[in-house]
Amino acid sequence: MMAQWTLPVLGMQLMILLANLWHWRRRKVAYPSQSAEGLSVSVLIPVRNERHRLPELIESLRQLQPPPFEIILCDDHSDDGSREWLREHLPLHEPGQRLSWFPAPPKPNGWVGKNWACHQLGMRAQAEWLLFLDADLQFASHSVAALSSTFSHNHAAQLVTAIPRLLPANLLVGLLKLMVPYSVFTLLPLRFAEKHPHPAFGFANGQLIAFPRALYQQLQPHLQVKDAVLEDVQLARKVKSQGGTVCIVDARPLFSARMYDTLQQAVDGFSKNGVAICGGVSAAIMVAAALIVVYLLPLLSGVLTGFSEWHALHYLVAAVLFGASGWMAGLPWWYGFLYPCSILIGEFVLWRSIVWYSRGEVRWKGRTYPVH
Repeated sequence: MMAQWTLPVLGMQLMILLANLWHWRRRKVAYPSQSAEGLSVSVLIPVRNERHRLPELIESLRQLQPPPFEIILCDDHSDDGSREWLREHLPLHEPGQRLSWFPAPPKPNGWVGKNWACHQLGMRAQAEWLLFLDADLQFASHSVAALSSTFSHNHAAQLVTAIPRLLPANLLVGLLKLMVPYSVFTLLPLRFAEKHPHPAFGFANGQLIAFPRALYQQLQPHLQVKDAVLEDVQLARKVKSQGGTVCIVDARPLFSARMYDTLQQAVDGFSKNGVAICGGVSAAIMVAAALIVVYLLPLLSGVLTGFSEWHALHYLVAAVLFGASGWMAGLPWWYGFLYPCSILIGEFVLWRSIVWYSRGEVRWKGRTYPVH
């Protein structure tokens, strides 16, 4: 019976999830304390084709309390009016300015656009810590101050990354997004992700990622991963391969990420990263097959032969895995009961990503990048 045979796999994932829940409860970013007042932070934001988000983003940046040491935006050759809007509303960057922007120099061959923009930002920043944020984030007025307190309390970490609250544009986008916390919190022990040097345990979230400036400008990590489409995981691996540690924190009360406004955008975005997340085309094919065997075939066997107590137990454990892991990233817990839909959408995206990578290139925001 498929449901009975696959339950041990779900049981192992459940053990990882429970361990991560225990670890996660001590990783929530707290309100900034007095001890963090003297810690300076450079907020660094790469921008490409974010014209519709810029007014709200800039207003939120101006509301940050206390104001960060500096906030710098880098326009990565946008073609939707972002650069013109920035030119009209913000001064060009010069050292000492509180809020400014600059256009990225022409991107050299071999660089992914975001990595190039982040490298330019990191080499210009002057604060003690460099905090890279995606332009689609929403945040509370004390969010950066709270993270600076985290930097102070985790001074031994060479990379700090945070998980925001994921905001689904609609149910289908939310069910696709659910595959992300599921793959992190039920398959990756967070303790290992923070300290174990093996590349299999590399993890960071590129939406919110921070480095001590001295370390960043010494290692130039974005230069080291210049051609990586999934740069955040590679950054974590680079840091840990050189003896560093990562700190992964829960920033749901402070930051929210919409990421994609439509299902098409979400499918394109996850297709860009799907194979890279799995570790290659062969691994992605194995993951796609494993999801079908472990999660979908037991349900199919129940439909064909009649549901037993084993089928019910399998469905309940699977729903808990998806629901609890989604809750850890701010998604509704009841999404877990719709996990077959998440897997079906995820299968489509993963096989689409496999086709892209097999052809040797991916497309994103009007650019084509070679992959291998």
